[in-house]
Amino acid sequence: MNNIRTASGDWRIQEFIAEAIGLVGGIAELARIAGVSERTVYAWKNGERHPSRTNLNRVTEYLESMVDGGWGQTPSPSRQALYERTQDGYGSPESGGAGAADFLDSFVFVEKALARPSAGGGSLETGGEHDGVYAFRLDWLTRKTTDTSRLRIMEVMGRSMENTLHNGDMCLVNERDKELVEDRIYVIRVHDEIYVKRFSRAPGRYLFRGDNRELAYQDIVVDVTDESLNWEVIGRVIWAGKDF
Repeated sequence: MNNIRTASGDWRIQEFIAEAIGLVGGIAELARIAGVSERTVYAWKNGERHPSRTNLNRVTEYLESMVDGGWGQTPSPSRQALYERTQDGYGSPESGGAGAADFLDSFVFVEKALARPSAGGGSLETGGEHDGVYAFRLDWLTRKTTDTSRLRIMEVMGRSMENTLHNGDMCLVNERDKELVEDRIYVIRVHDEIYVKRFSRAPGRYLFRGDNRELAYQDIVVDVTDESLNWEVIGRVIWAGKDF
């Protein structure tokens, strides 16, 4: 953990992050202000990573604008120390300094869910546990979505989405994107089962179909007038890949 020596005494960056989280209204809001994921803010708060100079500048500029938002006109010791911190380098990448922080902040780390959506007759593996983390470049992700805070990797089961998705493929699912758009691929939950299917619309119905028409019997039809049907859109598939 870095201690910062200033005229006001020792100051820890974790204390500033914790204070900033409270002032702006939570981790999600601070992540939005800094332009990073919520997991990155958690890492800052826990001392696992340090914000880059760019991230710190975004936060301090925002807090400077909060004249009546809790900071007041006089800089607190924490805020003054942070300002001094942003004027100096973090050190070399080898020491975990600015280069390392900037490098890490150029990636988004996405957890892989243990839940496996079925490209077939339905998967009962709906647990919320996670199994590992995948790293994606932030600049690549922002070409696909403007919100990287609710992304999940899910492994496909079944054959109904061949030749688009195959059994064992990894899907990147944006859980913020639940608006149904024709011909896009979504992960959905129907009762206790989860599926990955392509969406289309018919009068009074939502159709979730597989791309493998030999298995058309596994398609799902949702009657939009049936309020008793327990279903939801988990998110849209924005990328898929595979391990060999």
